[in-house]
Amino acid sequence: MKKEIKIGDWVNSYSKGIFRVERIIENYYEEADDPSIIGKHKIGDKQKDRTFITKRLLNLKLKKSIGYDNCSEHYISHLSKTQTKELENILADSPKLLTELNNYQIPTLTTIYNSDLQIDDKKDLEIVLTFVEFIKGGKTFLEIEEEMKRLDILRLKPKFFGNYKLQLINIDEEIVDKRKIWRDAKLTKKD
Repeated sequence: MKKEIKIGDWVNSYSKGIFRVERIIENYYEEADDPSIIGKHKIGDKQKDRTFITKRLLNLKLKKSIGYDNCSEHYISHLSKTQTKELENILADSPKLLTELNNYQIPTLTTIYNSDLQIDDKKDLEIVLTFVEFIKGGKTFLEIEEEMKRLDILRLKPKFFGNYKLQLINIDEEIVDKRKIWRDAKLTKKD
């Protein structure tokens, strides 16, 4: 039986090196997900894979390489016995490495959801800019969709490509009541 990975465990991650688990984030199916991903699940159901936020201490060659990684649980595994012994020896020889890792701050993580819009007149542009301000209060995707319907913005979604890109931004994997909270939005005109 595979041993559960916990915060503080030393692990291998998607990127090469030796990492320490800092955060484990539960993921839930939500309205922003593609229907093919949701499948037979319901909105709010817990997804099988969690997201692991890790700090890297050593690279593949076991040299100091402090950084971070953010990946699916699918790619996380405990260190082998050989790796664990090597890590113990390195930390015994260089205890300051652990202090450096502890002091390292993972940058703010952002998740971006992109959507094309076709905006051809000033009135529609003003409506969308007002909508962008609405999102900045922190909204779920469901609240965002409802506001888009209320403001009749959904009619601006083109079949293929638009002349503007609307980006919804989730900051630091914030989730409330099993839904991501989108705290920022940007509207940019495409060239």
